[in-house]
Amino acid sequence: MTIKLLAICEPDSYKNFSEDVPSFYYHLARNKRIDFLHLPTHEIYNNLYESALVKFAKIKHEDLTYQKFKNLNAQVNSLESLQNIDLVYCRTLKPFPPNYLERLSQWEKHTHFVNLPSKKIEQIKADFLLKVARNYIPETIVTDDWQEALTFWEKHQTIVAKQVNSCRGRGVFKISYENGSFLVDNLLLGCQLFNNFGALIKYIQGTSHQPLQLTRYLSQVIQGDKRVVVVDGEIYGAYLRRSKSGYWVNNMSGDGECILTEISELEREAITKTVVHYQQRGLHTLGYDFLLDDQGSWCISEINAGNIGGFARLEQLTGKPIMKKFIDWLITFAQQCNIKFHNPKNQI
Repeated sequence: MTIKLLAICEPDSYKNFSEDVPSFYYHLARNKRIDFLHLPTHEIYNNLYESALVKFAKIKHEDLTYQKFKNLNAQVNSLESLQNIDLVYCRTLKPFPPNYLERLSQWEKHTHFVNLPSKKIEQIKADFLLKVARNYIPETIVTDDWQEALTFWEKHQTIVAKQVNSCRGRGVFKISYENGSFLVDNLLLGCQLFNNFGALIKYIQGTSHQPLQLTRYLSQVIQGDKRVVVVDGEIYGAYLRRSKSGYWVNNMSGDGECILTEISELEREAITKTVVHYQQRGLHTLGYDFLLDDQGSWCISEINAGNIGGFARLEQLTGKPIMKKFIDWLITFAQQCNIKFHNPKNQI
């Protein structure tokens, strides 16, 4: 039995075919148990979807080359009812476009999602992590009040501010104090000096004006950022991302390198205690990020429920068929969703 799976992404966002999303597409295209459809992110705003029709590119069962992957948007020329699609997997990178999740939420009455868009709207808010993982994260506040933020900074002297709708280190800022000025450091924007803390907060908020997540800076961050890939509560594996230059941001979008790493019992406990909050909300694929605290234990810095990466990286590092394992889960999950839909009293 085959399933019809629709994946959403913008192929032009990827410069390397070994990245997670291109690798995912490559494996899906080769899987004979899946009828694989592609939808560009910008196409979700097409008015056809109000009538439950989706315009897509059908990907043939073949070895998908990098060039074919990059050209997928030009192949969007077929129509299908959302009700005929078994599963939708959103792989759009943050920052999500305006009303992206809201628009996708309207599809939930027609089809099934790996991670429900309506619940991503809740999860992406700055205070969600604080609600579900307070006991496993460094001291954190959420605020859009610069005076409250200043009080938090005065307590810790160096803090990290995070935007909610961002990835690849773009929305993470370190705030410290040097030579009579506040110093703000960001992976892409570099260092900026401010004499006024209120102006500093506005700079970090950007045009969104959303509350920021403020966290005590961990001095051991240069030891690396541990990514743990979790699917429906099952830990697939973990690897450590570490900056080659000793920079405080360890993302692969910077100068990070990866090595396999172990997961301690304390980290497993943190995952077990928090993952249920995501499962209950229909958020099944998660990327846990851990940082080393000042006492030498790994604590949660972030739980990602958007387009999480790590499957391809784990496969490269372990030599094991991680992507096949994940795709097998997607097929089983889609089949279970269909059984529940047709037999609502039969809860699997």
